[in-house]
Amino acid sequence: MSGIVDGSRSAERDKLLALVADVAEVLRCSADAGEDARLLTAAPMRALRDSGLFRALAPREVGGFQVDPLTEMELIEAVSAVDGSTGWLFWALAGSTARAASMVPEEVVDTVFTPGGFPLIAFQERTFGNRVLPTRAGLRVSGRWPFGTGAGYADWVLAIGRCASPVYCPWPETPQLAAVVPAAQFEVVDCWDGAGLAATGTVDYRVTDVLVPWSQVWPYPVGTPVRGGAHFCFRRAAVKHLGFALGVAGGALEAFTAHTGQRYGTGRRPVPDGLMSQVARSHLAVEAARALGVEAVGQAWQEARDCGAVAEASYRRLRAVARYATEVAFEACAVVARFGDASLLARQHPLQRALRDIVAGSAHAEMSSVALDDFGRELLAGKAVGE
Repeated sequence: MSGIVDGSRSAERDKLLALVADVAEVLRCSADAGEDARLLTAAPMRALRDSGLFRALAPREVGGFQVDPLTEMELIEAVSAVDGSTGWLFWALAGSTARAASMVPEEVVDTVFTPGGFPLIAFQERTFGNRVLPTRAGLRVSGRWPFGTGAGYADWVLAIGRCASPVYCPWPETPQLAAVVPAAQFEVVDCWDGAGLAATGTVDYRVTDVLVPWSQVWPYPVGTPVRGGAHFCFRRAAVKHLGFALGVAGGALEAFTAHTGQRYGTGRRPVPDGLMSQVARSHLAVEAARALGVEAVGQAWQEARDCGAVAEASYRRLRAVARYATEVAFEACAVVARFGDASLLARQHPLQRALRDIVAGSAHAEMSSVALDDFGRELLAGKAVGE
């Protein structure tokens, strides 16, 4: 597969965005059913898998497109504009699969990423108190990992736990280990019934007394990615949240503008006071947040390519930008509550779903308001990026 245009942007960008457009109607038409079922239904999941979109973020060595972070943001934005739950599930599964692929040991990569196929891997990076026990034959794993978005669709999961003993461990100094576990050896625990992001298939996954061969185990977190290079030398969670927030807001504003244009554009109904200026402000605010996001992601990507890493201060700024964009998106979606008419109150209406989804998305720990606190603290201390 081809790689990068001008050293920064992926050659596959236009092709992948066109694939999103190709499957958009299937995703849109399935949104109600997905929310009712509390998971993405068969048709949209098949469309995403068959299109190859889940390959977008993965290293080229395992059959992925390894897109640059700006293209990553744009793809997530495009899917999230169609439906928030689908966008969230897309970035969670595509991102988890890609990050796992960057770490899987070389001796087992062909077992996980079988030639001619492309697996999906669910990934909860925190240990949640789970402990794993090294033995002579391999790593004995038992535990339950919450918030394993997409585990119900996954071919593998990562089980990350504290190492219970250095005895028999090939890395006696490491405090944590990761193990890749196939679908037949983990159990999905259905425990998510959220007010928003209802169709994300967010579940816990449980592994019960499974002996994982040492070839499928490695120290976690990794220092240097096994494959993927600069793409995986820094956290990209903020990039994903940026794409999600901008997509949900953009989709909601497009739907709201179309609705209000039809309702008031004929001149037969009086336009509510403040509606036009609010629509303008909302569109401009989202456009401004997107421009800021593009700048912040681009800056982090340049730093990753130049230095092989992204400084903590740079990532804190990127995370603050993502939180800011999330707040802008929330305000844009809330315009429905302030100016929407009764026809927009139905639970099934895309605008109501967008409002629920952005509220739920803003509660994610990565997008906590602490992100702005941390950046503001640096500004006050005179240590912000660029000073």
